[in-house]
Amino acid sequence: MISIATAFVSSPNWAELLIKSIRKFTTVPYEIIVVDNGSVTKTLEWLSQQKDINILSFSKNMGHGFSMEFATRMAKYPYVCFLDIDSHIQRLGWDVDLLELYKHDSKTRMIGVEGNAWHPFAPPLFFYERDFILKNNITFNHVPGISTDTAQKSYWDILNLGYNVKRLLRRPSSYEQCQGDEVFLKDESTFYHHWNGTRFNEHNPKIRKDKLGDITIEQHLDSKRKVFQHSRVLEILGGESETKL
Repeated sequence: MISIATAFVSSPNWAELLIKSIRKFTTVPYEIIVVDNGSVTKTLEWLSQQKDINILSFSKNMGHGFSMEFATRMAKYPYVCFLDIDSHIQRLGWDVDLLELYKHDSKTRMIGVEGNAWHPFAPPLFFYERDFILKNNITFNHVPGISTDTAQKSYWDILNLGYNVKRLLRRPSSYEQCQGDEVFLKDESTFYHHWNGTRFNEHNPKIRKDKLGDITIEQHLDSKRKVFQHSRVLEILGGESETKL
């Protein structure tokens, strides 16, 4: 019933956590689609061993918007949930609750996460009907001068077509000393998203960054280690991570 998709660039530990959370907490029929955007080969080892994942690989980074559009075209189920790779699901019932929220209003055509007036969608989630997006040529690409970031244009396009968009609330993370936030559905923390989770590219020496804004890679890695040591995350992983942090 739901095609759950994500974009991957050399981030094996985040992929492991996201995929194991999908397996643990999803109860409706689903498929997993991973769009690989030119990852370092060794970071694909864990993913390539998973038999329940459809990996769609490109030799270079095609961008987040392209990945969303390509996954939507490849999806076999009527609903698509596109999640950031550095996010994970936190509870049972997320899929049923998301479907119920979507269907509650017959005019709703997308569920995202609250942003602001200029950037209406925030990470890590987009939920929509595959055929509506394809039929209406809704783009997730960043269009300079029209949209402010990846997938933002879809918000205004859907409203202009006379339909509604719902946005979930996000709050600071309850993971102590971790750089992220949590997305709430039915007043329950349902998704966790780690800020800058993949932007440092610590697994790829060629494009690794030492600093992003005021955050150093040391601070990022420390926060990341705390996430993977958290009891909720360890429960999802079934113990320690199988992939190298």
